[in-house]
Amino acid sequence: MECKTFLRIVLIFLAMCSNNKLHAQKYRALYSMQFKADSTATGLTTKDMLLDIDGGISRFYSYKLFKSDSTFISNEKLGREAIHKSMDYEFMTIKNKTQGQISKFYRLLIDVYELKEAMPLLSWKITSDTKMVNNNKYQKALLDYKGRKWEAWFAVDIPISEGPSVFNGLPGLIVSISDSKGNYSFNLLELKKKEENIYTSNNLSVKTIPVNLQQLHKLYLDHYNDPYREIKSGYIKAKFVDQSGKEITPNFNEQTKNKQIILKQTNNPIELSEAVQYP
Repeated sequence: MECKTFLRIVLIFLAMCSNNKLHAQKYRALYSMQFKADSTATGLTTKDMLLDIDGGISRFYSYKLFKSDSTFISNEKLGREAIHKSMDYEFMTIKNKTQGQISKFYRLLIDVYELKEAMPLLSWKITSDTKMVNNNKYQKALLDYKGRKWEAWFAVDIPISEGPSVFNGLPGLIVSISDSKGNYSFNLLELKKKEENIYTSNNLSVKTIPVNLQQLHKLYLDHYNDPYREIKSGYIKAKFVDQSGKEITPNFNEQTKNKQIILKQTNNPIELSEAVQYP
């Protein structure tokens, strides 16, 4: 499977290069992402993620969000009633190399927060290790980044200095990258040249709330301390029912304890050193 997939990617890429417009073109890469929100879990969650590239700007986001936004925009153009939009902003990043800036997105209940930072300087160690896949060359690179040790393989034959999530800066497109603990991995499935429908900004999605890291952590800690505050205040409407479907008034003290256990178990972000420290 790996051989056939990579051969297809390289053949598509070589066709792109024949036009002699490499840097002027737009690309869409499809990655399979596997991760553990809870580091003690035995299984992995899988998500399809897109990486849209347009010059020095890229956007990494879920395929589910892409399909939702595409349908929403199409309906608006046709004058149809807009459907409910996806809120799958988990792991979304926008990298702007021209401005030296990266935006990361976090969803908490019904709000989406945007954290803008300087583009990280990734200290890659490019090794001499290579492997051939159907006469196409991968090369290995290593990285220590915010509490995790990463192993990446980039395509020497695809000189696009990009990759999934926050990763970039290698002399070739990252085709696979995983951390040493097996908590996160990204594997390239497809690369295509796209003239249209490339989203490298957030202007097609919901309005985000700007925050810094300290503010973001405070939001998560406030949510941990009182996870049903918005429901109790009426900011979010919710109905609680028992097993028979009869509406009940919940025991928020008990619900809070259960929710806090879940929050502590789902505290395994990609940038491990920036995990929220719950009490």
